[in-house]
Amino acid sequence: MLAAETLLVVEDDLSLRDMWVSALGQTGCRVTGAGDAAEALELAVREPRPTLALLDLGLPPHAGDAAVGLELLQRLLTESPRLKVVVLTGQDEPAICWQAIALGAFDFLLKPANRAQVLQAFQRACLFLDAEAKLAASGQARITVTAPLSEGVREFGDAAQERLVRAVMSDTRHNVAEAARRLGLSREHLYYFIRKFGIERQLP
Repeated sequence: MLAAETLLVVEDDLSLRDMWVSALGQTGCRVTGAGDAAEALELAVREPRPTLALLDLGLPPHAGDAAVGLELLQRLLTESPRLKVVVLTGQDEPAICWQAIALGAFDFLLKPANRAQVLQAFQRACLFLDAEAKLAASGQARITVTAPLSEGVREFGDAAQERLVRAVMSDTRHNVAEAARRLGLSREHLYYFIRKFGIERQLP
């Protein structure tokens, strides 16, 4: 099942990164590795875009702090809303795991995680990717939104709109005409949402 996917490994420890790239590459999927947030973001928008990611939250310049990894998680999902991210954390703190899930992580594993655990997480993620592809083919979309209820229904609505527009733009490789057709919008209305949510169109 993994053979059809493109996978991004984000790990600052070179030996661990090479180990995961090699181990996951044995499944037949295309695997690339990044050592920091900047490199990960560069690879995340390169075609073919990754559909799965293994993200170590402890990244430079503060490897002992999950903040950089959590920020990267959020940025990766902004660029690719369909991306399924499995996070690795060496900090056995429920708050860190809760933050990762709240930001959109598909799953989390405590380090040291073994190959079987990671493969099981990605196999589950592939089931979701397959289901979402079938929904998209039938003209439906599955989106997950995390929003503070204290900010009211309007903010939740904006968050849902943004995730939907970003997901469809990503699915159509930023083809405005096709995205507008799928969303049932005029191109002018879609351009309004693109400006509103600060969505950067990717050049072919």
